[in-house]
Amino acid sequence: MTLSKLARAGVLAIGLSILGAGVANAEDAWPENGYDVTDSVLMPDQLEFWNPMVKATRVVSPYGRSAQIVCAKFRGVNVQCWQADSEGNPRELDNVPGMEFIGSFTAPPSPVYIYPGMIPSQ
Repeated sequence: MTLSKLARAGVLAIGLSILGAGVANAEDAWPENGYDVTDSVLMPDQLEFWNPMVKATRVVSPYGRSAQIVCAKFRGVNVQCWQADSEGNPRELDNVPGMEFIGSFTAPPSPVYIYPGMIPSQ
């Protein structure tokens, strides 16, 4: 296999994995030791969401706070979060890598989660 074909195959594999990442997984389940953080996460419609000095988990979701948000924590930091869909089923939120700059002045940087499928495929 030539380097060009190998590169194309790699790009295709990455693209397919990204496309599949937004699909709700039948295995999604509420965490056993999760905490309800619905009222404590920041949403983009709040000014605090954009303030890097505010230490709080940020969530981008079409449901806002109208659907329950539950997170699992490690040493006080939310490491995984889920939100109920329109039928009340849990959907694991995607951690958006590289978005920590929004909370970059906090230690550790505040995580940013996005509801699955919010980023359209191209």
